[in-house]
Amino acid sequence: MSNPITTWIKSGMETYKDREDWMTERLSENSINSQKLVDERHGPFKPHDVYQCENRAQVNFRPSFAISSLANSEIGCAGSFRAVRAYQSDFAKRRDEILTDIAKNG
Repeated sequence: MSNPITTWIKSGMETYKDREDWMTERLSENSINSQKLVDERHGPFKPHDVYQCENRAQVNFRPSFAISSLANSEIGCAGSFRAVRAYQSDFAKRRDEILTDIAKNG
């Protein structure tokens, strides 16, 4: 007659085949889930890198002023969209001046 505690412990233990089957199932689930992520990332309804968009109400942007004399101008906040827009408009004005100068002088 065997010990009932040992029998109870052995009945709850998993066999080597059970562990191998579980690992195979886990591997197949992970490969399916990773393929789902790739499909969702490149799907027709979502843009590329959609998982990296900022969903917080306040984004982590702290404007830093490049030079204190530019602090109250649009160009003052380094790395902001306003600064980029201001620089682009200045570059467009300069480009137009160069093109008109070329058109006049040949």
